Amino acid sequence: MNDNFINEYFGIGIQNGKTPENLGVLWRSAQNLGATFIFTIGNRYAKQASDTHDAVKAIPYFHYDTFEAFFENLPKGARLVGVELDEKASDLETFEHPRRCVYLLGAEDHGLSKKVMAKCHHLVKFKSEKSLNVAVAGTIIMYDRNLSKPRS
Repeated sequence: MNDNFINEYFGIGIQNGKTPENLGVLWRSAQNLGATFIFTIGNRYAKQASDTHDAVKAIPYFHYDTFEAFFENLPKGARLVGVELDEKASDLETFEHPRRCVYLLGAEDHGLSKKVMAKCHHLVKFKSEKSLNVAVAGTIIMYDRNLSKPRS
């Protein structure tokens, strides 16, 4: 029987990704680490050599021209989790991932805007002196989600 209080899912995507190679690497990680869907906001997806598993054919891919269009189409009941080095962000080591959520990463050179961060239900960060490659950061988040940790 399908129990909507137990079921979990997550999606992951990038807003205004800087390089197409990072997109392909993130999609490959998303497919391997159990993402339900992937998405972009702003810059469009194009076939990437780094997406060697062809993740966009294996899991749903969505594109939104603007953050507003993305936000209007969040799955009902899903929590938006922004990944950002910010003083208000929770530490990944103690963060309880929501059962149903969407992880949003910003481009390496700009990160998430204050406007976008204000719309997030949660902000999360992990220990890093400087910002990391967006595909690496997203992979760390998804790996942590797969650990046996409490869910919120």
